[in-house]
Amino acid sequence: MGYQTPKLEKLFDKWAEKHAKKLSTGEPYGITHEPPYGKFVRDGIVNPDKWNKQEPKICFLMPEAGGYADVEKNPDGVDLAAIWNEKGAFTKLMFKFAIWVQAVYDAMFDPVPYVKKPIFKQKDDLIRAIAIVNVKKSDGQLVPDYEMLKRFAHEDATELRKEIELINPDIILCCNTFKCVTGQRPEDEEGKVRRKRDFVFYKDELKTAAKDVYRWEDKMILDFFHPAQFKYPLMKNTVQYYLVREFCRAGIATLGPFSWAEL
Repeated sequence: MGYQTPKLEKLFDKWAEKHAKKLSTGEPYGITHEPPYGKFVRDGIVNPDKWNKQEPKICFLMPEAGGYADVEKNPDGVDLAAIWNEKGAFTKLMFKFAIWVQAVYDAMFDPVPYVKKPIFKQKDDLIRAIAIVNVKKSDGQLVPDYEMLKRFAHEDATELRKEIELINPDIILCCNTFKCVTGQRPEDEEGKVRRKRDFVFYKDELKTAAKDVYRWEDKMILDFFHPAQFKYPLMKNTVQYYLVREFCRAGIATLGPFSWAEL
């Protein structure tokens, strides 16, 4: 199932088995299912060909994939990346994602005014050139339960970190997920090697720039809102475009130089 790299597909296979086992008992995720335990949602790189040609490479770190709760309809789970690749920007919300992607690309150059028409024309290609990672891979709801999301993020921190490393993006846009995946590094017990991660990112491995912008290795992380979870005036596409673009520009200017960006 899927078309990701062999290592990423292998990770998803093991991850799905882990979910099936733990969701059947209700521990530690806090959800109990009878077989087939709920869906496992694969994500990853939307279109590998477009991804390999695009720079910078953008990954959206999302809470969960809502609207895929019908286990009987798809008992083997859902491949979200394949759906996005097939349909492109198929909703108004997806068009907002496309605007954010274009805003990141434009952050690499001198500022230009927001113009909707050219973005709308290439919205499908903009979506197909990104990667998508959901913190919660099973039983996605349209409105996230963030306490539940934190439990999934904590329990699956090792797998989430590995997925992001395999995707290897340049920019990670955390859509109301940064606090779920970031925390203090625990002290190791004396003489004992800690194998399981407690958080996807430890605060001591992140370099802070302007507020809500961080550097991790050669990657930039933006702590941002979810495009579906805001009120006027942030709902305006124009405002979102400038917010994303200028946050990126501030991060590049403060945390650079990055191998993928120059200002």
